[in-house]
Amino acid sequence: MKQASYFSLACDYICDKNIKTYTNIKKVIFIILFSVVTLASFAQNDSLYVDGKSEKCIIIGTHNSATSGKTVWWQRPFAWLLHMVSRCQNKTIEQQLEGGVRLFNLQVCRYKGEWHISHGLCIYKEKLFDVLDQMKLYKGIVFQLYLDRNFFVGQDEEEFMKLVAEVKNKYCSPEFIMQKAWIEGTDKYPHKTEYNLSIEEHYWSKSWAETFGNSWMDKLPLLKRHAKRFNDTYKGECKADYLMLDFYE
Repeated sequence: MKQASYFSLACDYICDKNIKTYTNIKKVIFIILFSVVTLASFAQNDSLYVDGKSEKCIIIGTHNSATSGKTVWWQRPFAWLLHMVSRCQNKTIEQQLEGGVRLFNLQVCRYKGEWHISHGLCIYKEKLFDVLDQMKLYKGIVFQLYLDRNFFVGQDEEEFMKLVAEVKNKYCSPEFIMQKAWIEGTDKYPHKTEYNLSIEEHYWSKSWAETFGNSWMDKLPLLKRHAKRFNDTYKGECKADYLMLDFYE
């Protein structure tokens, strides 16, 4: 990380026999203070997990990142029931960004001619381009874009291909990377980034078939319960640079 280079530079200054002037001493002090302040800011960042044993820094990402909001109007009377198996985050995209999250997973479906956030049966009021516009205000963003096919079998793959091309042209840059675009339930990936990103993804739907302890409840789609019980374990075992979780806190 950059912080390590600042400390190394400071040490080089101190060890360098050519440091004889007051100006260079001031530089040393500035570099050390800058490093301490920067590291302190990371310590306050909820999305940066530091493993106590390996001291490895892991950037926390969110699965189904934009599912904290309201559903479309006709789903709201029974949204509380749908959210039991569809809501994967409590925090809004803005709250996640402010907390330092830089990896996002966005599932979408086409609703009334526009691309909306979705997950399974839930169609969310929030539109994809509004979410991307929020994210675009920050640097170092990585995101995934999925065509939701759980209950929207009739979704047009060709339209999704056009969407991926539009998003690439309008948003993508070295500071705003679409890691992959996927048509759910298929082996079709309209886009995969050329950047080598190390990402681990852990959430209930990826691990439901595995046995966690002896509890039959771990087999049920109780997303928040699963996250509360296993997120710390996932953090401790992660070997990647990014870790994607449900219910980021």
